[in-house]
Amino acid sequence: MTSPHFESRPEQMPLPALLARTGAALGRFRHGVTAGHGLTTTSLAGLGVLAHTDGLSHRELAAELGITPATLTPVVDTLEQEDSLRRERDPADRRVVRLRITDAGRRRLGTAHEQVEAVYRERLPRPSADEEAVVRRYLLAVLDAVGEDGA
Repeated sequence: MTSPHFESRPEQMPLPALLARTGAALGRFRHGVTAGHGLTTTSLAGLGVLAHTDGLSHRELAAELGITPATLTPVVDTLEQEDSLRRERDPADRRVVRLRITDAGRRRLGTAHEQVEAVYRERLPRPSADEEAVVRRYLLAVLDAVGEDGA
């Protein structure tokens, strides 16, 4: 086929196809970098959210991460086993379990985040401020168009 929708060369791909390919490649790259710290991208992001807004419910954290509560459960189980977070019953509603980052989790997050960011700075190209603004607007418009605007 000669349709541009099936183009395999990145420089010739339609922008949505290039965006999908880039997102997948960046996801694999992020996975490899975070795995070097014994974390998944989801567990690193979860610790980051809890460091900023501690005490979220399991459901609230899943929503913040854009995943289902069922997908989050094994991540929380592992982080709890590694003493990076703890589960606590909400005293106002014992049916709700709150997730709290531990001191060990904060240290782990700080170390991993710092080292992951250093790899990103070293390996990923840095756009100019103007380029970043254009790309950011486009990506936010794409998220809005596909119903993933975070609302």
